[in-house]
Amino acid sequence: MDCPKKLGGLLAAAALLAGSGPAAAAEVYGRVYDTLRGQLYPGAQVTLASQPVQVARCDEQAQFRFKDVPPGVYLVHLALPDQSVFTSRMLVSGRIPTTIANLDLARINPPDEDDQY
Repeated sequence: MDCPKKLGGLLAAAALLAGSGPAAAAEVYGRVYDTLRGQLYPGAQVTLASQPVQVARCDEQAQFRFKDVPPGVYLVHLALPDQSVFTSRMLVSGRIPTTIANLDLARINPPDEDDQY
């Protein structure tokens, strides 16, 4: 992805976050799966690079949950039980009380090295 597109995406996210009225912390939940393989990943560890860092372990349905996540753009680190590691991005708007962040391994694109979070 080139810089103007990345910058445009981050500006759009910032505009969404800066809309009218105060934004509140949200609950974030989701599931870790792979649509191409038809596989769920119970036991996967999901780490939200927030302040402070939050870590969740997927339950038997491969679901995870974070509470009180402030609005922002975050890196998400995912460690599967087989030691595979993935990194992705997540936007928490704060405009709604719950953010759904399903992590489909078939669709995760790692952030570029120069992305700022």
